[in-house]
Amino acid sequence: MLQKLSDHVNACLERADQCRNAAALAPDPEVQAQLLDLEERWRHVAKTYEFVVSLEHFLLDQHKHTMPKEVEKLLKAAADA
Repeated sequence: MLQKLSDHVNACLERADQCRNAAALAPDPEVQAQLLDLEERWRHVAKTYEFVVSLEHFLLDQHKHTMPKEVEKLLKAAADA
């Protein structure tokens, strides 16, 4: 899952670069502005995917550090006693 998300991040950044490069070549200022807006949007999508990747890492890390349910029950029982 994480590899696929990283691929999406890279694809979005490539699209953003393509838009920036096309904007640099566009003779029409309106088209240039639209392409720069698209660049910004692609970078925002990439950041969103990066956030999802960081959240996935966080959740996987938390899952590794959770106690087995039996241990949690024992701790709760000991606290209640």
